[in-house]
Amino acid sequence: MKANRRSIIKTGLALAMTALGMAGAPAHAKDEAAYPAKQVTFLVPYAAGGPTDLIARQLAFGLSKRWGQAVVVENRTGASGIVALTALARAPADGYTLGIMVSPVTAIAPLTQPSFRYDVTQDFTAVADLVDYALVLLAGPQTKATNLKELVEFAKQNPTAVTYGSSGLGGTNHLAGELFSRSANAPMLHVPYKGNAPALNDVMAGQVSFVFAQTDAAIGLAKSDKVRALGITAKERNPMLPTVPTMEESGFKGVDVGGWTGVMGPAKLPPAVLKQLEADIAEVKKTPEFKQKMESLGFVITGTSSADFTQRVRAERDFWKAKITETHIQLQ
Repeated sequence: MKANRRSIIKTGLALAMTALGMAGAPAHAKDEAAYPAKQVTFLVPYAAGGPTDLIARQLAFGLSKRWGQAVVVENRTGASGIVALTALARAPADGYTLGIMVSPVTAIAPLTQPSFRYDVTQDFTAVADLVDYALVLLAGPQTKATNLKELVEFAKQNPTAVTYGSSGLGGTNHLAGELFSRSANAPMLHVPYKGNAPALNDVMAGQVSFVFAQTDAAIGLAKSDKVRALGITAKERNPMLPTVPTMEESGFKGVDVGGWTGVMGPAKLPPAVLKQLEADIAEVKKTPEFKQKMESLGFVITGTSSADFTQRVRAERDFWKAKITETHIQLQ
């Protein structure tokens, strides 16, 4: 009897210790195992209907189907993307608030916003890249040039005649225009607008000579007689614009700039959550729905690890910081 009693006491103590151990376990351990156990929110730095928003919604659709949980898109516009980036930095590091970010927001916007005090390589988690995009030089109807060399020759002969529009100071299309002007050694006057839409409208109306537009906008416009696509800032031609030469093909080096769109989170996402996000996002990118949508917009689907994406975020920031310093491009 005594032996049985001792055995019962030992068993009871063991169960009690196990219960205490479970009670003392980190609260996030259960959450990580069940991730996602509730709605996930995507913060998008631009307005609804734009390319970043479309990518976010396509990814949200795929992940929602995979997870059986709602994935909602919240557009946080303002300050060239800094509003959304700041909100992401302040969000809990649990995987339930993520950002669909683009390289101009992480690499360029902090250079134009002195009040932004976060380091994009330390205060965020680079989860997964999604797509790469390039810019297409669209010339307006009043621009008689049929190729880039003719455009440059005209600019050299008429120093104040060639103008280009952009979405605003510090935008990727502003920087592409500056790099093109320097590569061509030809004068081109920058005309900043408040967004891409008014810049595109004015190039079609003949108010500015050309504009660099993302492939999603350029594909449709290039099929019209309102603009002519003269070059693309990619290392290779785009399948959706097969007759448009790269800038380097036309003799202009150093203008192969574009950008990426990817998923980022607050700093120190739990490793288990990060691993699952990487895996699930990779699977969604393989689906026909995602691939067809991205390819129709002229985007190139990418696929690297979180570690590789982290290096890319850092490299992009360092590239633009050095390039802007070297060329003295005015961002404000």
